[in-house]
Amino acid sequence: MRPLKYRLMQENTFRFFRGTCHLFYEDLAAADGFPRGPLGWICGDLHLENFGSYRSDNNQVYFDLNDFDEAILAPVTWEVVRLVTSIFVGFESLGIEARRAEKMAKLFLKSYAAALAIGKADYVEAANGQRDHLRFPVGSGQKKTKDDPAEKSQPAEETSANPHR
Repeated sequence: MRPLKYRLMQENTFRFFRGTCHLFYEDLAAADGFPRGPLGWICGDLHLENFGSYRSDNNQVYFDLNDFDEAILAPVTWEVVRLVTSIFVGFESLGIEARRAEKMAKLFLKSYAAALAIGKADYVEAANGQRDHLRFPVGSGQKKTKDDPAEKSQPAEETSANPHR
């Protein structure tokens, strides 16, 4: 499998970028003056091709991130930098003008900032609120006990606060 990966990475800059997120983050961590930002769980390999649509357990179709095998606890700003970089590298590999890549990067940053300003989802679907992955996580290295808050958490309630429903 590895020889195939290396062969594909030789095809163009974007394929190389996709296959070497570890090098990207090593360089970013060593960059002087780059703001660290707060730590959070990031996808770890965010680029243009790691978005897609899929059907969920609730039979709804979503368009969202779809690759988490490189997920890591890291500065959240790293994810933003990686996606913006992927816009420029991807557009160049496709022969799309740099001015269009810049326009797309600015649109992404503007949309990202607007989403952060909203602060949270308008609602959580009741069926999703009952799933285990939305319960309180146990801290890294801790073992569950019978007094674990994850065992006492209540499922999120669905609300009608979403004006788009």
